[in-house]
Amino acid sequence: MDYLYIDYRVDRGVAVITLNRPEKLNAYTPDMGEELVHAFRSAFTHETVRAIVLTGAGRGFCAGADRSYFQGMVASCGHKLGEEHFLSGFVAELAASPKLLIAAVNGIASGIGATMTLPFDIRLASEQTCFDFPFVRLGLAPGFGCSYFLPRLVGVGNASDVLYNSRRLSVDTAQRIGLVQQIIPAEQLVDTAVAMARKISSSPEGIVTQCKQLLNQSCRSSLDDCTQREQLASREMATRTLETTH
Repeated sequence: MDYLYIDYRVDRGVAVITLNRPEKLNAYTPDMGEELVHAFRSAFTHETVRAIVLTGAGRGFCAGADRSYFQGMVASCGHKLGEEHFLSGFVAELAASPKLLIAAVNGIASGIGATMTLPFDIRLASEQTCFDFPFVRLGLAPGFGCSYFLPRLVGVGNASDVLYNSRRLSVDTAQRIGLVQQIIPAEQLVDTAVAMARKISSSPEGIVTQCKQLLNQSCRSSLDDCTQREQLASREMATRTLETTH
């Protein structure tokens, strides 16, 4: 597939996907969504890719959905906004990925630009980053699993405050409530994300996937369920380590 609205590259085990409409602050369109689905699936099935970094070109990560599509305009992919697979169902596929997902959020992340980062394992941001959740102000329901992921990341109280008041969060506030893990100088953001992805991916094979499964399942499990799965994972990793040393 030839990409018009994103860039996709693989570098030593890390796939880097870049939203690439910098003249529009990478505003989201259905065509961009179709390209994102294709790129992520390519990374999911690429045998040597163990981590995926998502970022934006230019001075913004993603300024939300392109408003020219709000009135039902059909994109060249044949879909109206919200009908394309990225918005209509891809979030479950993204969240279920066994590969490490890191969002390198540069500049404004508004609407879908904010919510598309929520299923990621780690969110890094620059000093210029802000997260905007304008849904209630615009009379829109949040999407892309926001109502599932946001309270799990920042707590129900913070999630309620952010959504009901259509908050625009500074990067410092986003870090304080747990939405952002690290603040990085803008010129170092993507390189830092790629280096982190590569370092984590160099861990013993399978351990990151095991940890992801344990963390994801914990949200829907009792303490006993979690500890049993931890014990099972520990035995599996111990067996794998023993096999690789003989």
